[in-house]
Amino acid sequence: MAAEPFDEPGSRTALDVGSVFSNALDELLSVTGAQVVAALALIGFVTTTLWNSLFVRAVEWTLTTIREDLAETDPEVEAALQDPHVQDALRELERSVESVGPTVDAPVPAILLGILALALLVEAAKIVATRAFAAGELDGVPTSLATRRLAVATLFGFLAGLALKIVITLTAGVTFFVLSIPALFVFVGTMLYRQEIAIADKGPLAAISGSWGLVKGNRWRMLAIAVVLFVVWVVVWVVTTPIPGTTGVIAAALLSAVEVTFGVAVVTEAYVRLRGEPAERQPSA
Repeated sequence: MAAEPFDEPGSRTALDVGSVFSNALDELLSVTGAQVVAALALIGFVTTTLWNSLFVRAVEWTLTTIREDLAETDPEVEAALQDPHVQDALRELERSVESVGPTVDAPVPAILLGILALALLVEAAKIVATRAFAAGELDGVPTSLATRRLAVATLFGFLAGLALKIVITLTAGVTFFVLSIPALFVFVGTMLYRQEIAIADKGPLAAISGSWGLVKGNRWRMLAIAVVLFVVWVVVWVVTTPIPGTTGVIAAALLSAVEVTFGVAVVTEAYVRLRGEPAERQPSA
């Protein structure tokens, strides 16, 4: 029987998707899972605060430009500002600033550098979580796992993830007429790149290649895993988006941290099984 176009034989192990999610849930509910969630929630809160600050700066600059600079130099703009609909739109823009939540008063370059630094911290947290979950270390993250080649692995993971996002986005745009199937193919085939970097100590290109080989023969199962994780992300987004202000930022940071940690646990569990080296698991409470 011919292999299906999306997949082909090649993996030694057929993934038990239900068991993958079950073990990942145990990992999420462990001490290690709680530590990772706490770290990601804190980083997420600060990151959102910085993005909010950029948004406020952009709105303030836009309002100042329209009301002062353009209105003073262009009579047509000044006349347009008298239109009730335009005034309502500007007031709505002002109100949007009031509901964004916490912000910081810092120069824009400093905010941008802070966002980049926090993105690297998120990658570092994912690297550490990947190692701990793969090793079955559920009573807390050992220092040895948290520090081993962490700077190099974080940089490799960040660069590989950024490159894959660009490739997948471009592929999806170019192949939109075939429902982005090629982009989906690339995404599923490279889902394990971070695990290859964190656990096997590979570089970005070798990690992507290794992921491709491990997923072969299980692409449909990995796609099923990706779909479930996407649904979890959508649920978190739907629940947290309507909550305004600081409360919304806190809720989004916490629930997003839970969702990301669970996702890392699921993909790492799949990686361990496909690699054929099952980690020793702690008994569930």
